[in-house]
Amino acid sequence: MKPFTLEQHRDALIRRRIKFVVEKGAMARLFRSGTNSVLQQELFRCVKPSELSQIQTRDEYDAWLGRIVELDCWKNYSRNGIEDDQWAYFAKLINIVVYEIVSNRELFPESNWQRLRPFLHVPIDKNVTYYLRQIDPAFPIMAALKGMSKKQYWRIQEAIRKLADNHGLPPIWFEAAWSS
Repeated sequence: MKPFTLEQHRDALIRRRIKFVVEKGAMARLFRSGTNSVLQQELFRCVKPSELSQIQTRDEYDAWLGRIVELDCWKNYSRNGIEDDQWAYFAKLINIVVYEIVSNRELFPESNWQRLRPFLHVPIDKNVTYYLRQIDPAFPIMAALKGMSKKQYWRIQEAIRKLADNHGLPPIWFEAAWSS
């Protein structure tokens, strides 16, 4: 038996991060029942560290993320219909998977992490928005994640970026509210 190649090892690390995210109870229930393993394969196919490592600007990252979230493939895993889930649950899932990949030093060098960290979007949920409203009462209220439109998604991400800039932080640091 041959040992794993570097590429096989890297792919295994990526798949492990994806599996960890998709199978978390809170995330798993957001998607169509019985599609968990195929959804993981789709994420592995769509979220490529090699593409992420080429991104140089916030605009490039936003365009890349928008393209990935809007792929037609996600409708096969949508529990409530893609219109209700795309910018709510799939954007959240992809954001978490990206964070798990780019923050892993075996997958991403420190220099790439430092470059991409300010571009990353915060996975939106009620815990995060509640926390951000405690910092700034003017932060937009999010009624429900399900059914979030593309416009609402970008409005909240821009508000997060503005708040982060006001405090001299990378926006992704606000994701820590989820574990608070």
